Amino acid sequence: MSNAHISSMTKRLCGHIDMYSFSSKGRSGRRSDTLYATATVCGECRARLGRLVEHPDTGFFPVALPALAGRENAVSWAKDIRLKTLRKLGPVMAQLKKSQDPLATAAFAAYEMLFKIPTALFWIENRELPFDSAWVVFEVEHLMRTRPTSTVRLSGSSAFVYWSQADCSVIAAAKVAASAVIGIDVVPEAQTVFETQPPSPPSTSQSIFL
Repeated sequence: MSNAHISSMTKRLCGHIDMYSFSSKGRSGRRSDTLYATATVCGECRARLGRLVEHPDTGFFPVALPALAGRENAVSWAKDIRLKTLRKLGPVMAQLKKSQDPLATAAFAAYEMLFKIPTALFWIENRELPFDSAWVVFEVEHLMRTRPTSTVRLSGSSAFVYWSQADCSVIAAAKVAASAVIGIDVVPEAQTVFETQPPSPPSTSQSIFL
């Protein structure tokens, strides 16, 4: 017997309503599907995040990188991996930094968390990971949630998951940076962000950018 799929309009983590397909069996399965839907962003916000990190200009975005920790040979290898990753993602970060989209601010905060990771083994284990739009969506969703959820799998490549185990103050700082999309009814559109959001107070913390 095939499992029936039921689609209905559902409010997502971003506050938008879109069509979601419920496919799990039984009452507990439907509840799990509902919790997953409300803990993840809608299709349009997912696509919007994808567009924000696509086709960046060439160039290099300077970031103050922490010293890596681990065995000497691992640190040497991880330095090369991290530098190659920064050369690839630096232009993406520069593009996000210039964007007026509040989701871009959240995505930028996610990349900040990534490059603060000092563990050599993290970079070695994730050396093949592109840290692309799928990764960004996962990280931004983590930042947007006001409380943890058991319906979304945890990933060893996640900067959010890493810092949730290492130092929650890094996550707290990222949430402050991404506050325009956290704890609000609906994520504002890119073109209306400055009309709908009050100006942020000047930061007193030291910037990590050169």
